[in-house]
Amino acid sequence: MKLTNRIIFIFILISSQAAYAFDLKNLAAYPVPFNPQKKTLTVDNPAGSLGAHKVIISIYDINGDLVIKKSLSAFPVKWNGRNNTGRYVKPGLYIIKVEVDDDDGTYGKKMIRILIDY
Repeated sequence: MKLTNRIIFIFILISSQAAYAFDLKNLAAYPVPFNPQKKTLTVDNPAGSLGAHKVIISIYDINGDLVIKKSLSAFPVKWNGRNNTGRYVKPGLYIIKVEVDDDDGTYGKKMIRILIDY
């Protein structure tokens, strides 16, 4: 009986990891370094998440404070370098958290770093 329970547990573990269906290894943010006064930052995933219904981009400063959060329906995502109050962010290192979600429960998540330089 104990052997059967272990086999069922392993099966559930394998099937739950299959829910991470979006391939975010090609996710990129460009240009780097980024100058908000000259261009917009583009976060794009050329392949792997074409069926996504929800893309959430959260940008944090080096202290972990949320700068801006955007929710869109697809890639690419553009950012003009402004925070939630409409001001340009200060130069420095920022972290972008990208979450991709679909209606059937599949999702993916990735963090990337960008440098803002004026």
